[in-house]
Amino acid sequence: MPITFTFALSQQQTFELRCDYGSRRLDKVELLALIDQCEQNYYSKESDRLSYLTEIGRQLYSWLDGKEGWLRKSLDETDEQTIYLDLIQTSEAQGLNPETERIALGLAHLPWELLRDRTGFLLQRQDIAVLLVRSVQQRNTKVAAMQNRPLRLLFMATSPEGIKPILDFEQEEANILQATKDQPLALIVEESGSVTELANLVKSYPEDYFDVFHLTGHGIIYTKEDYGDLLPKNRKIEENTPCFITEDEEGYVQITTVKDLAQTFRGRFPRVIFLSGCHTGQIANRGTVPSMAQQLVKAGAGVVLGWARPVSDRTGIIAAQALYQALATGATVEEAVKAAQEKMISDKCSDWHLLRIYRDTRPIEQLVTPLRTKGREKLKFLPPESEFLDEKNIVKVAGQFEFVGRRRPLQRCLRALRETSEEIGVFLAGMGGLGKSTLAARLCGRVQAQRLNFQRVVLIGPLDEVGLLNKLSSKYERFADVPALLNQPGISLKGRLQNFFEVIETQHNQPLLLVLDDFEQNIPQANIADGSLRMTAEAYDIFGAICAALAENQAESRLIVTCRYLKSDTLPPHRLHLESLAAMNPADVDKICRDLEKEKQQVHQQRIIRIADGNPRLLKWLLDVVKQPGLAADELLTKLEATQQEFRENILAETLLKALNQDERKFLARLSVFRLPVTEDIVKAATSTDTAWESNSQANSESPLKRTEDLAEKISSPLERTSAMSQEINFLAVMTKLVSLSLVESATTYKSQTPNYRVATILELLLQPVLNEEEWQTTRQQAARKLYKVWWEESEKHTEAEALEIVRLGLLADEQEIAVSVGDNIARNWVNSSRFMEAVQLCQQLMQYVDYRILGTIARAEEVLGKVEDALAHYQQALDLCPEEDLKQKADTLHNMAYLIAQSGDIDGAMKLCQQSLEIEERINNVRGKAATLHQMAGLIAQSGDIDGAIALYQQSLEIKEQINDVKGKAATLANMAYLAGETGDKARELDLNLQAASALAQIRAYVDLVTVLGNLGLTDESNSLVYLAQATWLTIRIQASLTNTIQLIRALYNAVPQGDEMEVLLGATAILFCYQRGENHPQLEELQEGSFKMIAGAADAQGIETQEAFDTWFVQQRLNDPEYFIPRLLQRLEEIVGDEWLFERF
Repeated sequence: MPITFTFALSQQQTFELRCDYGSRRLDKVELLALIDQCEQNYYSKESDRLSYLTEIGRQLYSWLDGKEGWLRKSLDETDEQTIYLDLIQTSEAQGLNPETERIALGLAHLPWELLRDRTGFLLQRQDIAVLLVRSVQQRNTKVAAMQNRPLRLLFMATSPEGIKPILDFEQEEANILQATKDQPLALIVEESGSVTELANLVKSYPEDYFDVFHLTGHGIIYTKEDYGDLLPKNRKIEENTPCFITEDEEGYVQITTVKDLAQTFRGRFPRVIFLSGCHTGQIANRGTVPSMAQQLVKAGAGVVLGWARPVSDRTGIIAAQALYQALATGATVEEAVKAAQEKMISDKCSDWHLLRIYRDTRPIEQLVTPLRTKGREKLKFLPPESEFLDEKNIVKVAGQFEFVGRRRPLQRCLRALRETSEEIGVFLAGMGGLGKSTLAARLCGRVQAQRLNFQRVVLIGPLDEVGLLNKLSSKYERFADVPALLNQPGISLKGRLQNFFEVIETQHNQPLLLVLDDFEQNIPQANIADGSLRMTAEAYDIFGAICAALAENQAESRLIVTCRYLKSDTLPPHRLHLESLAAMNPADVDKICRDLEKEKQQVHQQRIIRIADGNPRLLKWLLDVVKQPGLAADELLTKLEATQQEFRENILAETLLKALNQDERKFLARLSVFRLPVTEDIVKAATSTDTAWESNSQANSESPLKRTEDLAEKISSPLERTSAMSQEINFLAVMTKLVSLSLVESATTYKSQTPNYRVATILELLLQPVLNEEEWQTTRQQAARKLYKVWWEESEKHTEAEALEIVRLGLLADEQEIAVSVGDNIARNWVNSSRFMEAVQLCQQLMQYVDYRILGTIARAEEVLGKVEDALAHYQQALDLCPEEDLKQKADTLHNMAYLIAQSGDIDGAMKLCQQSLEIEERINNVRGKAATLHQMAGLIAQSGDIDGAIALYQQSLEIKEQINDVKGKAATLANMAYLAGETGDKARELDLNLQAASALAQIRAYVDLVTVLGNLGLTDESNSLVYLAQATWLTIRIQASLTNTIQLIRALYNAVPQGDEMEVLLGATAILFCYQRGENHPQLEELQEGSFKMIAGAADAQGIETQEAFDTWFVQQRLNDPEYFIPRLLQRLEEIVGDEWLFERF
């Protein structure tokens, strides 16, 4: 039997706890203190300390249990226990004083999921099954009974443009389907991510049709400071309102409140709702604003699940998978939530305790019956992938467990395929391999999941009347009248199709989803070669008849066509939505490669991702080559080149290029200099041989005819008008032709968006001879200058990808100032973000210009990576080349050189450089620089033995840093002062200063410096040495730290753990891995490798491994050749060592 704890509120505004065992009064002061403690130590944290969780859990348990032992009695009576927290009265109370109101609302805010007795957290115990449920609404209305059919799940993911991180919602959907494949459910997906479209979908079905609504995406607690820029100017939301980030009709951000979501369902809520987003189960504003989940129950929902804080994408997916697996088998809602919690715990999700369940008092238990219940409705759905076959009769499209990306095309196409759409279907166009057939299959699945009466027919390749009619007759052969209609003599094909559509829809209620796949096979090779793209007369007539029949009947049936080419004037009259596909974006490519971690390094080494250039078919072909075992480097390169050539032949690249005249080929070649999609004004700047296009350019998304008319109106002179219109028309004509041949990618956009254009890199080799070197160079220069102007100078916001594209083109065009200024900006940001190896690689590309800015930046990165001699040489070059007017850079360089010279033992030389730097900093009033140089001079004085003088300078530096709030600089000074305290024997002050330094560095996430301080703590605080060294090692795995320091740190921890411990093995393997991954060109690499091998050899010796043969076998058995095993295992062990003593928030 479940136990209910009721929180009652008296007229005197005092609280009472009641259950079947009795009642007792609660202390308001204690309640308020506990709520505040949870806010401080639980809700405000990005990660958890076990000690905090334990303390909160024990207090909550003690609170419910009381002196009377109510909770213990309840748990002793049964192995499975649901604990209902009746918060109805406290959540509805009115007219309370502020303190009482905060407690009343805060009771639901308390993390009851952490209940912990002496043996552990109740939810983690193996001997009992416990669930915490918050009841917040009394209702006695009727609720839908258990249904004798499969579970119906309405799923909507939200992923608006510009919101990061991009969640893996396709994997979440796939995992749900995979988990329920033996207990199938009906998954209906609202692809739009829009509450407006969701409302339309819900209204299209009978009441109680859906059992569960699953919303996945980003939840937020709205504040104007953090999210005000996401709201339109005419909309206001109260501070601390829980919201969900959804999409508008064009995929942009729309903030959705509980009121918006409730209006979507208009009282027709599914019995269960899962708001799978951060903060959706969290009571906001220190426990005074009800959570989205709680508010939704108040609005009429029966059971609502949410997350109490930010939750990881992995945890959300695991929970959803387990929840729906249980519900699909006929488990009760509460049994399913228990299953989700148990799965999170067994899969070691650290945020297992964040899942919240709110509900009303109606008896919502099992949603559906088990699979083999007598008379149970069967799920009739055949995945469409099996009908999309290649010439070898092999399925050629991604299955429902593999599909990723294409979100905006999916949304636009599904809108066109709706029964209320004025369009009769969609025409998908784009280069071979971009996934048109896969998208068509996905569309079929989406449409048929929502409209179960739809039938599907897929025709691949050449279209002929007999084949079409035979296929349609076969699909509807159980209806005797249908084949007869299709073959009725004396009636045109269009007329027969009209009769066919009318009968299957009105009499048999089985409309058709007709797919014409690989439609380019209806275009003769000669018509591809000459660029006309005219299809055969028979295909044209059949295609026209289908379109006309659907349009004139205003049919419910729909048509999907996939074709490599799209030239509007070659199509018969139609009302099709035209969707052009471009390359997949990097985030979706990463999703495709998510299961290829072991091959990832090789993938990047061979530039597989860049070669594939967002084409999923080419990517798959290239990855198949990489996966082949035992390929030597030259053999692999040969196979990759052969694969690229095979792909060019597959897409008829040379044939298509021959369809262009010389000017068109030159235009295409010039456009190919860009790697990222660019707008029309940028295209014109790069492809024009004079300035006419650029001066008359206008970036918009209007139709070509409308744009030509507008252009004519703006120009008064007839001669000028004729010239400008001619250039505009020429541009449009050329671009239209190139896009129609799929030689230029231009993805379909919404009306409010500006089209972008790009040439796939697979064509680069074929385009190289089209321009001479002078023409290529002129084009690159024009392109680099225009990108720099538009993306850098005129834009307040630019992406890292855009900045890198400017640098790439700047280098190719020999535009030194563009490449250097932008490249140095990127590299400095990377150094400041601990991305040292990337910074070095970028700077090395720019070193051809021998610019003092690049020399100074690469030296900073080299210094951290242990390349001291290179760093010193580059600093000296930077100093020699630094212009007299750039005094700040000169002072910084002197400062940095002084540190390196001091490291070599030349204290006097270092001091002279510091004094020069200090003189410049005082002259230009660079306060921050002065503080840093005083800090450095203090270190030099300390090395010469003047401890008191050093402390005095450190103190000066510290005072300045405190005045200007230089947290990182302050931490560095504290750490050095700690060292001096240790040298003077003041161990207590040394520890205190190091802890202050660590706290400051953790606060600003200065992880490289934090590693150093943690290492210092590990060497000086013997009682907690393991804890500090483990934290430092944990960080070095996560960031790009100095290889020398990393190996030294690993060695220190290796020496500190007990001999024979598993940690020795893991640390040795990790050291070897780091030498391999991070050691290229490192001056001490051999020495570091030797030390790493000694560690692994020592670990093997401790386990009795004596011979080389035994070592080789042991190495494989221990999976030390698999970083995907031993790195996570090492991280787990490190976390166990640290426990609840972390000095920083893990990430």
